[in-house]
Amino acid sequence: MKTSRRLGLIMIIIGAALWGISGPIIQWLFQQTTITSIDFLIIRLLLAGILILAVLSIRKQSIFAIWKEPHQWIQLVIFAIIGMLGAQYAFIETVRISNAVTATLFQFLGPVLITVYVAVQYKKLPSLIQLISIIIALSGIFFLITNGSIENIILTKIAVIFGLLTAIGFTFYTLQPASLIKKWGSPLIVGWGMLLAGIALLLFNRPFSFQAIANTLTFETSTMLFLAILSGTLSFVLYIGSLKHLSPMETSLLSSIEPLVAVIVSITWLNESFGGYQLIGGALIVAAVVALSLPEKELETVARERVS
Repeated sequence: MKTSRRLGLIMIIIGAALWGISGPIIQWLFQQTTITSIDFLIIRLLLAGILILAVLSIRKQSIFAIWKEPHQWIQLVIFAIIGMLGAQYAFIETVRISNAVTATLFQFLGPVLITVYVAVQYKKLPSLIQLISIIIALSGIFFLITNGSIENIILTKIAVIFGLLTAIGFTFYTLQPASLIKKWGSPLIVGWGMLLAGIALLLFNRPFSFQAIANTLTFETSTMLFLAILSGTLSFVLYIGSLKHLSPMETSLLSSIEPLVAVIVSITWLNESFGGYQLIGGALIVAAVVALSLPEKELETVARERVS
């Protein structure tokens, strides 16, 4: 296995695990505090964006160079508003309305959309192993969420809308920033993406007061808020960074371990029930990840070259 591919696999697996952990943490925050989805996102995006850019600046990287190229910063703004903000807000709102695991189910409609995009854009069907892996991963997610019965999913219309927006946002931020990442690196793109998204949301949600929110938090909830911000930020950096080493479709499918992690954390921490079919679903997702960790097939090579 090539070093670049191995690095990409490590990045996406760790990033997916962190995102799987962040969902239950956010769900817990909504249960224990009065913080809203928008308030949480403003805090996460602004603090994370500033932190990433500050670290890059300390390391002597020119963080403002991208703003000297109009075509580049226009793409960056599009990524920040539609990809970064759109995906995160839709996901977190779905968590608030339903729960972390259900939000993850909708997010994983993304690989289906990406597969369709790749097939149409590059005029090549996915390889057999990828088709099988897609079926295995989606079947596993179905069992994890429903415990074998679609009737167990009870969602409001607004939850469905935000869930579908989560899938679209997931697909967009996987595909759109590939050329930006190749030229500027994932930390810079994620840092600016988060900061711009946070500023846009802050302007939309005026008035906003950090002090007012801080006054409602305890040491415990403040700690969990910090962990939610840290895990979510690292997840985005690793996920988008993995796109330099893996194809968008492969990256999105490998991240299917997210619901498995979310379910495990939800069971052990939030005391949610876990049925036999859900155990089967977890095993199917692990099987899909193992299958996708095999050497790349032709489609992934073509897709990565075209996107780059």
